[in-house]
Amino acid sequence: MKHDLYKLADQHHLNANEQQLLQAVLETAKNGGQCSVREFAAQNYTSPAAVIRLSKKMGYTGYTDMIYRIGFLIQNEIDNKNHASDITAFIGDIPEEKMHSFVELLHENRQKPILVTGTGFCAPLQEFMVRKLLVLGYCAIGSNSYEVYESGALNAGLVIAISKSGKTNTILKPVQDSFAQHRSIIAFVGADNSPIARCADPAFVLLDDKMLDDRNLTANYFYARVLITFEYLMDLVLEKDEHPNGKEGQ
Repeated sequence: MKHDLYKLADQHHLNANEQQLLQAVLETAKNGGQCSVREFAAQNYTSPAAVIRLSKKMGYTGYTDMIYRIGFLIQNEIDNKNHASDITAFIGDIPEEKMHSFVELLHENRQKPILVTGTGFCAPLQEFMVRKLLVLGYCAIGSNSYEVYESGALNAGLVIAISKSGKTNTILKPVQDSFAQHRSIIAFVGADNSPIARCADPAFVLLDDKMLDDRNLTANYFYARVLITFEYLMDLVLEKDEHPNGKEGQ
């Protein structure tokens, strides 16, 4: 199976030969990656040095590290297919303290502008969140404009960021600017310990079914999980609005 490497190739500036070699790496990792770097190089009519250069260029320590880590991603994709149909089961895996933090931040920023940022396939989610917040009486603004986040002119107290990779540059910069200006940040991402996730509190890390499908050519339920999670969290916000002192006090 040929993998879609569009974003990886762009991110790491891979030429055509390096992309072809990476395809071979993915297939080797998928099949267990038992061969040595010399054996792999011979099978693919290249030199061990070229393989090592590719691994270094992609940020790995060497051939073995590259095979292991890519193999781990592929195995995760295989394992995750078993859960793709159970679209709501993941809600129970989200820590309660993160949900509580979301609710509290929404209430703390009831009277302030809330900025929502998301691009590409996350842009419809950005629009949905803004509309949802607006109908619930929040001052929500969807913007990916760097100037809005750099200047702080809107006096926003909270930023909600959506990024499948957790490192999309057009989203990362507004998040980092907000972090530097001590705004509260909520993130919905598909990668734990990603730059955007590290700036946010809380960061909701949701399953990305196809980490290696850079252009979303096949079905990926990450976006649905973001939508479901956001709807669930907003329901908790409404519940707190109705019972500000808790149900026990009613």
